[in-house]
Amino acid sequence: MKNFLILVLCVFSLSAFSQFDPLPYRNSEVGHFNIRNGKMYFQREYNLPVSLNILETKLRSYNTPQGGFQVKKIDNNTLNGVLINYHLNWDYTDLKSRKIPLFLKQPVNATYKVEKTNNSYIVTVNNIWFKNVTKPNSQKQLTLESFMTGKKGVVFTKNKKDMRALKMMEQNFDDIFMIRGGNNNQF
Repeated sequence: MKNFLILVLCVFSLSAFSQFDPLPYRNSEVGHFNIRNGKMYFQREYNLPVSLNILETKLRSYNTPQGGFQVKKIDNNTLNGVLINYHLNWDYTDLKSRKIPLFLKQPVNATYKVEKTNNSYIVTVNNIWFKNVTKPNSQKQLTLESFMTGKKGVVFTKNKKDMRALKMMEQNFDDIFMIRGGNNNQF
């Protein structure tokens, strides 16, 4: 009877602990950046109506000979594309150049998707990576997860400089994807 009681207690304790998510499957978010299943992405809903053609024109206006935005697919409700070798804009800040993390001074690469809803649109930027600045000839690229996460890539780091870098990236993505002013951006 004693062995049976111990077995029941073991089964009960295992079932109680199984209710909690194991560490690799936790979800975490800071601002509009999220970590889901070890992958980090930016996602924000803008409560404004938008014409995807006008947004496409805005995105293409950021293009330079070295990189920019490519639109891969556009239809009535979605816009998909890639961001290639795009230099984030730091002119809006009062920061001195030395306060901007080194990896943020390098061109960013990513994929993006814009989904139009009733009176808003949702922007998702994922697969964010930077050129390896410490080893310029290296084929290995540095993902945003490698800078901003801890505990095997499932939670955000507690480093204040890293959190400030995320806020800076969020401001850049807002400036890039938000349509402002006038009635010319309506559906």
